[in-house]
Formats: sequence, C-alpha cells, structure tokens
Amino acid sequence: MTAPDAPSTTETAETIRLFSDAFRRRDTEAMAALVHDECLMVSAQPAPDGTAYVGKEACVDFWAELMADEASTFEVQHVFADGAWATVRWRYRFGPTDAESVLGVNVTRVSSGRVIEQLGYTKVPGGLPLPE
Repeated sequence: MTAPDAPSTTETAETIRLFSDAFRRRDTEAMAALVHDECLMVSAQPAPDGTAYVGKEACVDFWAELMADEASTFEVQHVFADGAWATVRWRYRFGPTDAESVLGVNVTRVSSGRVIEQLGYTKVPGGLPLPE
C-alpha cells in the first residue's frame, strides 16, 4: 500500500530525470534544488559499505565534487521507477575506454519532488567466490 503523500511513479521518474540531467550538465545549483534537506546518500565506495553522507549540504558537496571533474562523465543507461523508489543503472567514465569506467546502480527514494535517499552500488574487479 502506498502512503497518501507518496509520489507517483511518474513524479519519481521526472525527479530522477531532472536530477540526472543536472548532473550530466554539471549544474550544481539545479541538482541541489532537487535534493531534500534530510537526504541520506551512501556512496558506492569504499567497499564493502560505502560512506554515508547525511543532510543536503553533505550530499550536494559530494556530488558537486564528482561533477567538478571535467575528465569524467556520468551516463544514465536505464531508469526503473515504482512509486517513491527508482533504480538507475549508470556508467561513470573517468577515462576514454571502458577499462577506465565503472558500471553501477543507484537505488533512490524521492519525497516531495526531491531526492531523500540514494544508495550506490558498483561492479568492482576481483574477489567474489563465484562459479566460472
């Protein structure tokens, strides 16, 4: 059951679209306008748990630092939204080849048209004891 004040899937998808577009354009002001005052963001690294950033200022500062690196790009590959939640699959490039990039996912919650929670996950080389 959805809470009466929960955003619709369409509203969530639009917030994610605007946030991603501002990030891609490196527009810190537009991106910050889409961040909730009580935002919690957990970065994808360092493994295994990432780093938690609490509050709008801390989250915006983290994202602004990523956006300031003009040698990098952030490419949204797919967005799936359902109610207040969205999953965004992305590639963050920090060089010209795929070997100089990381594929990741953000699980994001929207409240009142702003990002209030974002949890980042990435693929990293090595280590898992998976079957070949």
